Amino acid sequence: DDHASASYELTLGKERETYQREEEERLDRELSKSAIRAAIVPYNETLEADEDLDEEDESDNEGFLGWDAKAADDSLLSDGEDGIEVDGLSTTQRANGSEAKVDNGVGNSESADREFTDDSWDRIEQSEFDADENGLDPFAWARKFIWSEGERIVQSFDPVIIVSIRNTVEGVLLLTSQCLYFHQTGDKIDVMTKEKIEEGSEEKIDKVWKLNRLTDVHGRRYMLKAQALELFFADMEGLFITFDGIKARDLFHAKLRGNCKAPLLRSIKSLSPRSLFKKSKLSELWKKRKISNFQYIMALNLMAGRTFSDITQYPVFPWILADYTSETLDLSDHRVYRDLTKPVGALNPDRLSQLIERYNDLDGFPEEEKFLFGSHYSSPGVVLHYLIRQEPFTSMHISLQSGRFDCADRLFFDMGGCWKSCNTSTSDVKELIPEFFTCPEIFTNTNNFPLGVTQTKMPIDNVKLPPWAKGSPHEFIRLHRLALESDYVSNNLHHWIDLIFGFKQRGSAALSAHNLFHYLSYEGAVDIDKITDDIERKAIEGHIQNFGQTPSQLIPKEPHPSINPKDIDGTLLEDLCYENLHCNLPKKQFGGPKGSTTSSIASLNTVGDTLFAIHSDLSLCSYKLHPSRGSMPYQFKQDKCRRLESRHMSLSYFIGADSKPGSQSTKASTFREDSFAMAFGGTTAATTGNGSNVDDSHLLLSCGYFDGCVKVHSVDTLQLYHNLKGGHRGGINCIKLSSDGEILVTGGEDATCRLWTIDHDALASAITDGFVESLNREAEDDEISCCHVLLGHVTPICCVAICTKLDVVVSGSEDGSICVHNIRSGEFIRSLHIDAATGEVRESCARDAISVKLLEIHFNGSFVAHLVDGSLHVISLNGESLCNKDLGESLNAMVICPDSEILVTGGELGCARIYSLHDLRLQCTVDVESHGDITSLAVASTESQLLCIGSDDGMLSIVHASREDSKG
Repeated sequence: DDHASASYELTLGKERETYQREEEERLDRELSKSAIRAAIVPYNETLEADEDLDEEDESDNEGFLGWDAKAADDSLLSDGEDGIEVDGLSTTQRANGSEAKVDNGVGNSESADREFTDDSWDRIEQSEFDADENGLDPFAWARKFIWSEGERIVQSFDPVIIVSIRNTVEGVLLLTSQCLYFHQTGDKIDVMTKEKIEEGSEEKIDKVWKLNRLTDVHGRRYMLKAQALELFFADMEGLFITFDGIKARDLFHAKLRGNCKAPLLRSIKSLSPRSLFKKSKLSELWKKRKISNFQYIMALNLMAGRTFSDITQYPVFPWILADYTSETLDLSDHRVYRDLTKPVGALNPDRLSQLIERYNDLDGFPEEEKFLFGSHYSSPGVVLHYLIRQEPFTSMHISLQSGRFDCADRLFFDMGGCWKSCNTSTSDVKELIPEFFTCPEIFTNTNNFPLGVTQTKMPIDNVKLPPWAKGSPHEFIRLHRLALESDYVSNNLHHWIDLIFGFKQRGSAALSAHNLFHYLSYEGAVDIDKITDDIERKAIEGHIQNFGQTPSQLIPKEPHPSINPKDIDGTLLEDLCYENLHCNLPKKQFGGPKGSTTSSIASLNTVGDTLFAIHSDLSLCSYKLHPSRGSMPYQFKQDKCRRLESRHMSLSYFIGADSKPGSQSTKASTFREDSFAMAFGGTTAATTGNGSNVDDSHLLLSCGYFDGCVKVHSVDTLQLYHNLKGGHRGGINCIKLSSDGEILVTGGEDATCRLWTIDHDALASAITDGFVESLNREAEDDEISCCHVLLGHVTPICCVAICTKLDVVVSGSEDGSICVHNIRSGEFIRSLHIDAATGEVRESCARDAISVKLLEIHFNGSFVAHLVDGSLHVISLNGESLCNKDLGESLNAMVICPDSEILVTGGELGCARIYSLHDLRLQCTVDVESHGDITSLAVASTESQLLCIGSDDGMLSIVHASREDSKG
């Protein structure tokens, strides 16, 4: 089992056959380039001097810059019905928490190559382009695009290679002050076969990226050399570029930082993974349990150079569980978990002794080239093994196997069998990938690929799951994710981090931990540029690309710190027993029969330690929630009660024939919970913790007025700032603000939804499409800018929901249609409806569907829909029905508790009901029926979560956990 010998035998034979032909083609290309350079006059452009980049960054931002600590759950995008894998989520989104695979309905053969499609919308037709066609301008190809006023050339880079998950393309990169242009000069090469991809058109593809959309730049390795960069954009597109050496990479980065306009760029200046890790403060956030284990592992992968754009450096996740045979899974039993202190190859003592014996027998190898494991825990073969049922990985697997599927017995078809192989085979030490915690589609053969029959005559189709998963991929993912976030894993995860990213990754510590791999998998083990023998160099390149690469070492010396002990208080609705919940009705309130207003509470919002109750007569009442050490976890105090200036625009008046002046009665208009939203001004996200005081930057947005406008008030002064028509033709029925406070979605009578940015000009400029941008020129308000018009409905919009973690908006209309759109691109993904006769979820335009009343999105990639018939449905964003329930009442409000799988509903029966989201099993009922219908709900994130309930009589109830009961 000599891995070095085997790898050379696999690569040298083929390389010798093709070497002479490739060498001749290379010489021909060099001659052609030399002739072209000699024939043209160089384009002269004055370049500004390079700026010395200080290693110390001045940023005060916490966390891994370019990665949102609040929004970090990951996954690829998949389809629902045909299982086609679509690159609808970029690397940024996958890293920032798209827990679901969301299929946009585009064939993956197109989407995988999306970065090389022709942007004809901003490109001048050839017939219109006459300048410099005499060959004097080497960048004539770039000038076929529409350049901005004042845009100038900064630097060109030739050659560069654009790397995607499926292919590589060589070309010329032109950096200007406002854009990045790419001109293809070489063939598109398959990353698996290293052969040219034959395409229908021989025309080379040009591409442009706008730098006003650039959010992050991170250093990357390619062929174990730090010569690449990965760029992330606000529209969720990623770009992996490898340069002709480290100096070219650093020059590009310096020019980009010093000479270009990139207002959204937020990553630190250093490209060193270790510097990025030190400045990120992510370890402290994880130690304090401010971010999840999944978020932390994903961030470590990205900082260590792992990426979804290069299959040779795919993110790596640990095996968590060791029990794949039990009927039930007890996550409180430490015996069901894998030992995280050891690498996979050392889990089986018998196998380890064989490997150590073989290591000791490697006498002919230099000490630095000796290894314990000939294979690696992460390689292209591992990724293709796991994702064989999802495109484009299916096609890549077939390419790797010379046009066919591999032997059925070697495919991934049994979860328990895969774990057994990783514990017994001397050549199988693979870890997992992020999709095992986020993407149930990888276990289902939705495309009906002919995967073959094993030697035991068993046909291969869907993956066999453990008995405790009950045959459901969604249940497996749910429990697997819970296991990842369990106490046992949290308390031991730092040991695994030491092995993969820390001081036990290499050297004597790695040998002591039995964590030593082939030397060509480590960064800096070989300098390919210094190898003069072409055949040897290509053999080493083949080994690096095919047999696994170890991530960059983030912590070279000391052990990774362990996580802090868990807070006893925990969260309100998940970690505590429901028997300990108590409902309290504060005595001093502004609402209710004896208060300043008797109208119902239409909406509840929290900002720091302030709770805002917005009544249907447009009274804005605020309360202070201060932490307390007594039996009650909080102190409740009245603050202010005021009425909005625009109140008269929402009220209906009744005047009797004999009524006296001033005696007319009034009746408030129908305001719902989604008639209001509270923004936080500027580019800052929602305030958390013990928070900041409410100031003039906090905005109250409301709709439902006679004039069909969205009104924007200052929360502090109640001054009316803006009166927005919103571009809708007709009234605006509902509004919803994203959790980060930056993006607003409105739903109107005209069957359209519109996306807005709140006081964020740079983001608005980055994601606004050309059509909407032309409409915005007539708008007077710059603080709130429309970015996209979302189409797909044919009847008025009833409700909307938004999730920036998943980059999706879900909207429901009167005819029962439910549409899913991307936020930053504005693209339509799919339309669903629930059949009135069968209750089934169908992916098509509504036919005999049931009208939608309420929507909520969960970060795991599902959403909850409440219909007017009283039913409640949990549906994946890919259109799969997960569970449903007939509630027997019409709801007015529902909320998913943050970072949990708990759904709280309230409606006409006057009871707040708490359900587990995955099966809609009723967990607890809070009875406030004496106050009438429940009209609004909110979860206040103080030191201990509080559930706030607004009722029809204007009274406010607060549900909390009793400290006395929880301690006793």
